[in-house]
Amino acid sequence: MLQGIKSKKVILLRHLSVGVFSFLLVYLFYLSYYTWGVIPSLWPDWGMDHPFWRAWAHAAFILLFLSLILSPAAKLWHPINKFITWRREFGIWFAILSFGHGYAIWDRWARWDVARLFGFEYIEEVGGYILFRPEVGIMNMMGLVMAPMIVLLAVTSFDKAVRLLGVSSWKWLHTTLINVIFYIAMLRGVLYLFYFFQFSPPNWREYPSIWFLYVFLGMAVIIVLLQAVAFVKTVLEKRNGKEKKSILQVAFVISVATMFIMPIVLLLGAVAYFDSRSIKEAPMSIGQASPQHYVLNHEEDYNINNT
Repeated sequence: MLQGIKSKKVILLRHLSVGVFSFLLVYLFYLSYYTWGVIPSLWPDWGMDHPFWRAWAHAAFILLFLSLILSPAAKLWHPINKFITWRREFGIWFAILSFGHGYAIWDRWARWDVARLFGFEYIEEVGGYILFRPEVGIMNMMGLVMAPMIVLLAVTSFDKAVRLLGVSSWKWLHTTLINVIFYIAMLRGVLYLFYFFQFSPPNWREYPSIWFLYVFLGMAVIIVLLQAVAFVKTVLEKRNGKEKKSILQVAFVISVATMFIMPIVLLLGAVAYFDSRSIKEAPMSIGQASPQHYVLNHEEDYNINNT
């Protein structure tokens, strides 16, 4: 919606504030993984690349979280209304950090190779591409799907775009796309955090720890709960002026809100169930490989990938 801020100095200061906050988040996330999140002796070719692109992704999700909670929180607690206009800055910087993450993947993982970006490697011996890392392809495909939606949100986050599209159309566009992006990001995050970095045969490798895992899930729960409660309050308040609320009406509205949060409930339920039953260490019967074994195995993979 139109912000009503005419001073370019105020807009610049707001963007400067959110920009500094954004890069501080990136730095702190990177520092946390640099300090204890990655074991270089186990992953010699990763170096500090992995915590680098992780940091951009985590920081971007923080800004997406702030963008999504402001509106429902303001409906539940009116003093937050004065911060509503900050959604624009959070949204724009979410886009900047998202593309920072994308560029880090493209430059430091794919190394400017489209096939490698989607998990393929060219093998000269067979004269074609082989899918070495399907999980990488899935993750980056989801990122590719989100990219044009993020671009569209960013380029329409200006008063002129609101005037050209009309307020109602602009609201529909942003509300729809931001929620689609949120759910794709949730699926992508759950796949990355819970499925692609588990112990798995035959090598039973120990992957770098991800401390942000449960924080990420908790933030998602907060978003959908705020949206559901704000929906119930808004509907019942509007209906209150027209007719007396019945028990049936209240029950129906609450049922709708409950179904609204069910996707996250089912997602988190499945994650919690399997995470509680997943092994956290390599089975002793198979034998715990030494760090040197990991290094040799990964160096072999790396040599194959760079043939």
